[in-house]
Amino acid sequence: MFFQNANTPTKVIESASQVTNVAYSSVDNLVKSVIAQLPLIAAGIVVLFFFWLLARIIKGAFLAASNRAKLDYRLRILVSRLIGVMVFVVGIFTALTIIVPSFRFGDLIAGLGFTSFIVGFATKDILNNLLSGVLILWKEPFKIGDYIFVKDRQGKVEYIGVRATTLRMDDGEVILMPNGDMYSNPLTIRGAGAERRMMLKISIGYEAEIEQAKANILKVLRETEGVVNEPQPNVYVTDLAAQGVDLSIYFWIKTDENNPMAVFDRVATGIKKVLVESNIELYPTNPGVVQEAKPEVTLEEEKRKDEF
Repeated sequence: MFFQNANTPTKVIESASQVTNVAYSSVDNLVKSVIAQLPLIAAGIVVLFFFWLLARIIKGAFLAASNRAKLDYRLRILVSRLIGVMVFVVGIFTALTIIVPSFRFGDLIAGLGFTSFIVGFATKDILNNLLSGVLILWKEPFKIGDYIFVKDRQGKVEYIGVRATTLRMDDGEVILMPNGDMYSNPLTIRGAGAERRMMLKISIGYEAEIEQAKANILKVLRETEGVVNEPQPNVYVTDLAAQGVDLSIYFWIKTDENNPMAVFDRVATGIKKVLVESNIELYPTNPGVVQEAKPEVTLEEEKRKDEF
């Protein structure tokens, strides 16, 4: 027992010596391998710097060439950055093949195949909007200031981005429309400054003089601020309904000079005022169902019904 305990310090010293030798050997091999790889590392850095310089040259050349072609500035910046990133990524992989000879670009692509599929599926909406934005900036189907109708939305184009387009609606609210919706749905486009047709429907009584009502309405339209004279405003009888004679009022405004809702408000207010002053009664164009009120039944009449 005593001799066994006496040999313990010796074993500890031997173990520590072995650990020290292994650590020294590992560090020595690492330093030697790094020194051996220094030429390859230097060559990889030189190649990477070359591709970085090449990316900058190509970006500058593309910006200069696209400026002559009068492409949209945002599209030019986006494409130039994509070109620069692609060239630099190729430079990174080329440098890796020099520094690590066992590295193969084809093996990396094969390994990333499934991962790329998952990432692409998860970001399909982002890519759809991005590609649609690129096509919109390239083809320019509409420009800033145009008034467009898309799906159930409408408004004036205030900004065209790579991912979304900003519309200012008639009520002043701003809506951000994804470019994927803008490119894949039918669009109605009115150029900046183009006239926009507005319509107002009213219903007047059968006893009213229709020609007088038309004349009064046309006078209001000619005098209302924001209503243009060309094309000329018009009033048509569009239906002889049960509640009255339906009139459809058409007038035009310039979208770059007036707020459509403000002009519509002035027109509707003026028409109501002039018709009321002319003793022409107005009826709702979409009347609701009105139930007749039941006559009140007194307690005595209720008792008589019970007797019978």
